[in-house]
Amino acid sequence: MKNKIFLIMVMLFGTISNIIPQHTFRNGVFLHHSTGGRIWGQEGSITSIPQQMTAYNTLNGYTGTDGISMAEVWFPGSSIGNEWYDWHNIFDGNDANNNIYDYMANNKIIVIKSCFPSSQMTGYGSPADTTGAGVIHKTIYNYKWHWRSIVKIMEQHPENFFVIWTNAPLEINSTNSSEALLANQFCTWAKDTLATGNDFLYGSFPPNVYVFDFFHKLADEDGIMLTQYRAQSGDSHPNAAATDLIAPQFVQEIFDAAITYETIIPVELTSFTASTMLVGVELNWSTATELNNNGFVVERCMIHEVSGENWIMIGFVKGQGTSTYRNDYSFIHKNADPGKYLYRLKQIDFDGNYEYSKVVEVDFNFINYYSLQQNYPNPFNPATTIRFILPHAGNVKLGIYNILGEEIISLVNEYKESGVHTINFDANGLNSGVYLYKIETNGFVQSHKMMLIK
Repeated sequence: MKNKIFLIMVMLFGTISNIIPQHTFRNGVFLHHSTGGRIWGQEGSITSIPQQMTAYNTLNGYTGTDGISMAEVWFPGSSIGNEWYDWHNIFDGNDANNNIYDYMANNKIIVIKSCFPSSQMTGYGSPADTTGAGVIHKTIYNYKWHWRSIVKIMEQHPENFFVIWTNAPLEINSTNSSEALLANQFCTWAKDTLATGNDFLYGSFPPNVYVFDFFHKLADEDGIMLTQYRAQSGDSHPNAAATDLIAPQFVQEIFDAAITYETIIPVELTSFTASTMLVGVELNWSTATELNNNGFVVERCMIHEVSGENWIMIGFVKGQGTSTYRNDYSFIHKNADPGKYLYRLKQIDFDGNYEYSKVVEVDFNFINYYSLQQNYPNPFNPATTIRFILPHAGNVKLGIYNILGEEIISLVNEYKESGVHTINFDANGLNSGVYLYKIETNGFVQSHKMMLIK
């Protein structure tokens, strides 16, 4: 005779979904060398990036912590350049003198770029350009490898929003048609293939990275810097006219993208549910992405206490720090007194900042009676479910009997906690007919008939 017995706890659900207010991405740092400094603002230009940020805040009504801001820093240090090889090395953490992770810790937005020497390209390249001496080769293959590697590291830090500029173009007397076409092809790939999620090696492009196509804003169709934007013949630094062109686009594109990221990224809480159990109230919540999340303080308030804001901390659940994956959490408020409760979560960052979830309401009234319920389905073939309710823990005996009252199967004969219990009974070894099932516990006895039809 085969009997399959499974024990589970049944909960009475009351749920609500809500989102904890999200983090903002409004402050940043622009890490650059000379070309970036010219675009930031220079003598002779009618505008600058700082002026454009002020105008952006005014236009959008942003003030206080909602306002955008950005500092500019000469980085990497003067001992090295800022070509793609250098940036790759820095993001890999291999340059002790140029630690970008300090900037990432103190700024939500990180903007990086190379200067015009990156456009002095030498060919299409091969896999040899990713190892040994080949890592500094200025080829399309090499540059794609650097960018994929840099963006992959950026993707692993959803607490930051990154902007990576395409190459700075060279003016006509500082380059040749071959170099210019190679730079044009690489920058086109960066913006139109990689950033659109169509690169066959990288795949989907991360939402916390934005490609600012600086190259094509100043270059002609052949990849050569337009003469009206060069400092002078033989000097590929951008002039004041280039500042006037790029500064407004820099602010508009970068901060539009960063603020859009605030709504794209599912920060912290994606669902929050409350369930009543015999032993108390169970809270469950899930996060899709966490940013510097130290954890969740669980708070409770009785309904009649709301006017006095008498919220009480009843527990703490550790968070996952920074994570791009789904995480599920639960907390049980045991031995709650009967009544209506409000629950909320206080999500706390490592830096002490915190946000509250919306409130979920639960009406908790524990069961104070014994019950053996009718099996379902009934009639059945060959399996059925038997449910019983215990207001108090104790030894439970549950058996199957024939019509003469003789026990033929013992389903349960052991100590059980209070709660709602469910037993799955497989009668595959029994003949068709009418049977009885009976429970005995703490002086309570009850039985019901069941019918097996094969």
